[in-house]
Amino acid sequence: MESRLITKDDFEKLHEAFCHAFSNYKVDFNLTKDEFDVRIHKKLNIDYDLSAATFDGDELIGFILHTSNIYEGIPTAFNGGTGVIPGFRNQRTGEELYEFLLPKIAEKSLARILLEVIDTNEQAIRLYEKIGFNFRRKFLCYKLEDSSFFADIDDTAKEGTITNIIEDFADFEPSFVDSKNQLLKGDETVLLIEHENEVAGYAVFQPIFGRISQIAISRQHRKEGLGKKLIKGVLDRSHKKLTVINVPEDEYGFQQFLSTCGFKNQINQFEMELII
Repeated sequence: MESRLITKDDFEKLHEAFCHAFSNYKVDFNLTKDEFDVRIHKKLNIDYDLSAATFDGDELIGFILHTSNIYEGIPTAFNGGTGVIPGFRNQRTGEELYEFLLPKIAEKSLARILLEVIDTNEQAIRLYEKIGFNFRRKFLCYKLEDSSFFADIDDTAKEGTITNIIEDFADFEPSFVDSKNQLLKGDETVLLIEHENEVAGYAVFQPIFGRISQIAISRQHRKEGLGKKLIKGVLDRSHKKLTVINVPEDEYGFQQFLSTCGFKNQINQFEMELII
């Protein structure tokens, strides 16, 4: 078996291995090629210099996908996907991939690696702890199964761009992959809600997945129904049920807003960190 950096030419093999590796996962990762392309190129914004795979002959059997950016003022690598296909697990593939990648990440003058793992995935957590990752915080993840709450709400939001968000209305720092620096590298839809020709709230999301990356309302315009109108706008433009992931466990006000709108907490994740 051989480990090497992946390239764009590995896309089809990587897509096949990704779907195979996550075929029995708690989250549905049975992505089409187009969906996978959006996930790694327009959301993760994969850095091919920091992403590697292990091959058994011509078969791609394991992978780790990274991107990098400044997050919380720190040069950070983010692990947006680790997977090993069935039949090749428990053979140190993940550890060996990190042994291969860590020197390359250090060469980029990155100070740490962040990743997210479902809190019940004990095998993956043990692997990351063995490599040297430590628990940092817990995230809650929500899904809107029943959208009937929004049937009578008007969609008054208009589309904009990430550059229209000149003021941060959020109560908490988004996770790495949803931070503004990362969103500036991607290609997501932005909805704006205005009050007297000024932006009073915004939502950033991926219509193909129904995944809301950020949604926030100016403090002076809360409890006016603007958040619900934004979600209505996202609903009208999305192809799948809406999700909001990576809400810090101590952000009770935002959790209450999501619950009021009909979102249900379905899974939770741990954010883990490795200082390089």
